[in-house]
Amino acid sequence: MQPPTRSPGPPRREPRARRAEPRQPASHGLRARLAGAAIDVARAAALALLLAGCIEVPPPPPRPPLQPKDIKVSEGVGLEIACTPTGVELCFDARDNNCNGVIDEGCGLHTGILQFTIAWEEPEADVDLNVYDPAGELARVGEPTASGLMKDRDCPRVSGECQEQNVENVFLTEGEPARGRYRVVVRLDKLNDATAPIRVRLSARVGQRSYSMALDLSPSAATEEKSVEFTL
Repeated sequence: MQPPTRSPGPPRREPRARRAEPRQPASHGLRARLAGAAIDVARAAALALLLAGCIEVPPPPPRPPLQPKDIKVSEGVGLEIACTPTGVELCFDARDNNCNGVIDEGCGLHTGILQFTIAWEEPEADVDLNVYDPAGELARVGEPTASGLMKDRDCPRVSGECQEQNVENVFLTEGEPARGRYRVVVRLDKLNDATAPIRVRLSARVGQRSYSMALDLSPSAATEEKSVEFTL
C-alpha cells in the first residue's frame, strides 16, 4: 500500500530585500550642528547680560573743578582771589557780595560757570569789556562765539537801556567751557565829560569761585586798557 501523497502547498516566497533608508546628506547634519552651536552662544550671551545686570558698575569719577592757571595781569593790577562776604548781593557793582560764586546775582544779568563783569560809576565814560576765547574769537552782544561766550549788554547806550548803571557782562551760554587760553581786556573807549582816572571793577567767575580786581583807566596809550589772561 502506497503512502498518501501530500498536495503541494503554495510556492514559497523569497524574502523581500529591505528598502535602504535614504541617507541624509552631510550638509544637513552640519547645519544642525551649527544651529545648535548658535543656540548655545545665544544662551551664553543672555546669561552674561543677566549677570552684568546684577553687578554694580561704579559711577565715573567726578570731573576736576574748573581752576584757572597761569594767571597774568597788567602791571600794577592786584588780583583779589579770596572772597570776603559783605552782606546781601548788591546790583551793578560787579562784585560777588555774598561769596556764592555768582556776580551781581538777581540783577538781571546772565550768569554761567564762566562770567566776566565790569562796572563803573561815571555814567558819561564809555568802557568796553572785550573777552576773547581760546580760539581768539571776541564775545559779541546777542551772538555767542563758537565756544559759547556771549555779551549781554554794551553800556552806556543812548536808548537808556543801562539807566546810568554802567555794567557790561560776558557769560558762557551753556555746556562746558572750552579749554585753552582766555584773554580779558578792559578798555576806556571814550572819556567824554568824565574825569580821569575811571575806576572800573572787574570780576570773573570760573566754576564756583570768583576773582576780582580794581582798574584805573585814563586816556593814554599806556593806561587806557588793562588785561587779564588765564588758562583753563
